[in-house]
Formats: sequence, C-alpha cells, structure tokens
Amino acid sequence: MSAKKLELFVDGRLDQKIEFIASKVINTGYSGRNQAEIKKHVDELKALGIPAPEKTPLFLPKPAQLLSTAGSIEAIDRSNTGEAEAVLLVGKEEIYVAVGSDHSDRELHAFNIPKSKQIYPNFISRTVWRLADVEDHWDDLILRSSISVSGKRRVYQEGRLAALLGPRELLASVSPLVGGDLTGLVIYSGTLAARGEIRFSDRFEAELVDEVRGQSLYCGYAIELIDWFRN
Repeated sequence: MSAKKLELFVDGRLDQKIEFIASKVINTGYSGRNQAEIKKHVDELKALGIPAPEKTPLFLPKPAQLLSTAGSIEAIDRSNTGEAEAVLLVGKEEIYVAVGSDHSDRELHAFNIPKSKQIYPNFISRTVWRLADVEDHWDDLILRSSISVSGKRRVYQEGRLAALLGPRELLASVSPLVGGDLTGLVIYSGTLAARGEIRFSDRFEAELVDEVRGQSLYCGYAIELIDWFRN
C-alpha cells in the first residue's frame, strides 16, 4: 500500500507542524442529510449525462498518492471540475479537519465513476483544525467554493455543513469498508450543489469558515490547459 506524507499546520501555526502519513483515501458522494439535497446533486449530474447511483451515500477508494497541496494542475481539455469538500484525517491520537477539492473528469464520470476519480488529484489545504475544536458547532461551519473564468471570479458553491453527513456518521459508515486500522485514513465528505451549472474554470478555490472561532481553511489551484501540443 502506497502512502503520502503531508506537512500540515494546526490552526495555521508554524510551531504546530504535523507530518500526516495518508495511506487510504475515500471520496464520498451524494452525502446530503436529506433527500432534497441529494436530489439537487443528482439532477445537476444527470444534466451532464451522469446516471444516479443505485444507493447513497456513495463511497469510492482513491490512491493516497493522488493527494495534493499543489497550487496548479494540468488538464488536456475542459471536461473537468472541482468540488469543495470538508476533509477528515484520522491520526493515531487525533482526528483533523481540512478543506479540499475532489477534482473529477466529468466525461469519464458518465461511464465509470470510480475510474473518473483516478485521473486528477484530490486537493487539500495545508492548514488543519482538530476535530475536537469544531465538532460542537460542526453544522454551523460554512463550506464555500469560488471559480474564476476569464478573470471573473464568482461563488460557485456555498452552504453549511448541516446539509451533509456529520463526521461521526462518515466515520461509522466507512469503518466497515476499510480493512484494519483507520489510522492514516482521509475521508472527503461529499459536496454541495453548485450555483448554476457545473462548469470548467481556470481557477478553483475552496474554503471552510468557522464563524465561532473566527478562522478559515483554504485551498486553491489553477487549472492549466495543455495548449502547446499540436496534433
């Protein structure tokens, strides 16, 4: 089993650096707490020719080597998009929270969802929180994404985590699917419906905002088309 070492900072403090060894990654889909939220996401994916799953939520494994804190990605076309998600990182003694993006190839998604998750990285913030510090107001955390297209930036997704499965529900759901110890497991929470249509962007940014503590987590990256190749 391959692993990925991530250098992360608790509460953004340089004196609280941790080295997290990620050995297993699970992407969660269709994880709304109510059927209305699930239907929103199903409908927007159906518009792209992506069929609804037989059951929800959907859990998919991903190689840990595809975790990334980089600031850019290269793509061969415009059929790929990001999704803002809360992220749980299960350590030996502590569970951490990050914000990330499950970047997916939407054309391949219509034919084979698991394989569509193997093409691009899962992006993740370098700043994390301890779950213990935010769990009592988890539902009030705000998940937001923004996209930039031709230099124009707009909010793409926004809502509170009350709309998605909570951390303990996620952990309980994935535990039977993971062989052995959960240490080193990274769980992406699933996402919120987009404002407007799902679309390609030149840049994708994700935030998780804690209004109670006055803190936020951030990850952002550019999507650079490979335009130098002539065929």
